[in-house]
Amino acid sequence: MEDLILISAYCNTKEKEEILRNLVTQINTQSQNLDIMVVSHTPIPLDIQDKCNYSFYDSKNELLYDWDLRSKPWFDPGNERPILSCLTAHYNTHLAVWRLIILGNSIASHLKYNKVHHIEYDSDIQDFSEIYDNSKLLDTYDCVVYNKQEYTVDDVLFGTYQSYRLDTLHPELLNLDEENIKSQIKNSPHRSPETMLRNLLYHTNNYLVKPKSVLDVNNFFGLSHVEEDKGTAWCLPYYDKLTDTLEFIVWNMEGLSDTDVTLVYNKNQTIDLGTTKPKLWKSYSLGKYDDASTLMVLLNNKIRDIYNFDSYREVFKLNSYRESSKRIVTEKVVKE
Repeated sequence: MEDLILISAYCNTKEKEEILRNLVTQINTQSQNLDIMVVSHTPIPLDIQDKCNYSFYDSKNELLYDWDLRSKPWFDPGNERPILSCLTAHYNTHLAVWRLIILGNSIASHLKYNKVHHIEYDSDIQDFSEIYDNSKLLDTYDCVVYNKQEYTVDDVLFGTYQSYRLDTLHPELLNLDEENIKSQIKNSPHRSPETMLRNLLYHTNNYLVKPKSVLDVNNFFGLSHVEEDKGTAWCLPYYDKLTDTLEFIVWNMEGLSDTDVTLVYNKNQTIDLGTTKPKLWKSYSLGKYDDASTLMVLLNNKIRDIYNFDSYREVFKLNSYRESSKRIVTEKVVKE
């Protein structure tokens, strides 16, 4: 049986539909070797369905808004102590994305596929050599994944593309249990979908990790991030465990335009943080955390968030904070 390309999709604009259309067309040119399945939280246009072997629309697209269910990414300004915060986004799509993947895996397993290449829809694949190489490697390994950080053992899984076998796949990636997924997110210290996926894919300890740089040759990923400006993620307050203070960080990581931020602290103090240029960051100390009552954040003259620390003083400290010590990353030893 042919390998299956499993595409997870959410195309809520015509531009995103066109990105999916282009990807399916690209894979369709390899149709003698690769079957295509699209699983989407938005209806799939008929012309795209006609180019697929299977297409499934799932109307449920549950977003997770609770703080203890949002992802908690990290940023380490100055390489001193990392900041971890769930406030980079107003909701988490983890459950919605995993629902698509698990439903796709389950259907593929019933259809007797074994080798699956999962790829997110907003990709442009012009070179299929990695997919074909991974297909051969799956004769030996249970999964092949890509590591964003090539020179450390602190693996950061590239979540957009993985290849794996269904006969050895962890049951949690074959059988949908949404309450279990929520529980695992809530009890995870990082709440990272990439880390949680990596742990499940590695469960047989028979995996191969490649550097993402080899995948990037003539291929492009995350195209919807370019098409849709979601705003500045790192524009938020956090509790500093070392100094017991409330701090604020702005990191213009998206780099699309200048970012202007104004804070209204405790309803009577206005703080103009000025302009943060693309790719740069700045921070500001608001003083002792126990003195903090309210904070309104204006991003480019629009209200981004309003915080009432008296309502969740201890909970906030658990969900947006800076560690008290430096993050340790172990370097790989590269042999000549």
